[in-house]
Amino acid sequence: MSEPQPSPFVDVKTWIGVLGIVAATILAVVCWRAGTTTSDFGPILEGAPPFESTHYDGLWISGAGLSILVAGLMAIDVVRRVRVGFVASR
Repeated sequence: MSEPQPSPFVDVKTWIGVLGIVAATILAVVCWRAGTTTSDFGPILEGAPPFESTHYDGLWISGAGLSILVAGLMAIDVVRRVRVGFVASR
C-alpha cells in the first residue's frame, strides 16, 4: 500500500505566501485607519449646517498603499506557485 502523496502544488511556501497576503492586508487597513483623522465642526452661523473634515496623513496612507502592493505581489507569487505545481503534477 503506497503512502498518500502530498499535493505538489500546495507546499509550505505557498501557505506562507497566503499568510503574508492576509498579514499585509491587515497591515494596510491598520495604516489607513491610523492615517485618517475626522473632525466635527459645529455651525459657524446660526442656521448653517455643521460639517465634518477628514485629514489624511501622507506617511500612513503611503504605508497602506505599500502594504497593498506587497499583498498583490505575494498573491501573484502564490498563483504562480500553484499553477506551476499543477502543471508539473500532470
